[in-house]
Amino acid sequence: MRACAGCRKRDETEKFIRFVVFEGKPVPDITRKAPGRGFNVCPSFSCIRGFVRRNFKGKVDPVEVYNQTVEALKSYFLHLLSLSHKTGITVVGQDGIRELPPEREGVLILAEDLSPKTKERLKKRGNFLTVENLFKSEEIGNALKKETRAGAAFVEKVGLGRKLYQVAEKLHSLLSSPPG
Repeated sequence: MRACAGCRKRDETEKFIRFVVFEGKPVPDITRKAPGRGFNVCPSFSCIRGFVRRNFKGKVDPVEVYNQTVEALKSYFLHLLSLSHKTGITVVGQDGIRELPPEREGVLILAEDLSPKTKERLKKRGNFLTVENLFKSEEIGNALKKETRAGAAFVEKVGLGRKLYQVAEKLHSLLSSPPG
């Protein structure tokens, strides 16, 4: 159990985003491997703002830290997607996702350039954690090492898929509490 450096809420370590101080600024340590004193922060703008105000007293912009954290999580998410695809726990394409049994648990990734009607149809297929409108189909295709674009992908919540699921939860939480 750890406490959030922003709101003091206690929870499991995996629920937090770890920050380390580098050159006087907080840097998100998404992989939790960077050396130095780490600060655990809930994945929300209000907690990031509280952490930055308490520890950096006006020297650092919390919005900048928030944006940097979202970008780091997105980059790590694509990295994990690539690794997950190599292990064979992904289903790529609308047809494959439509054939999934509804009890399968995992992350459904929908490209921002996929049609709204298709997105709604795919989301109704099961009880998935959905990541949508964060990546273009080219980005998803590149992560999957496909020659073409990939508008939809599913990663099962097993093995590396569990880690991807945790990152998706943090991204979802962060993006549902934007600055402003």
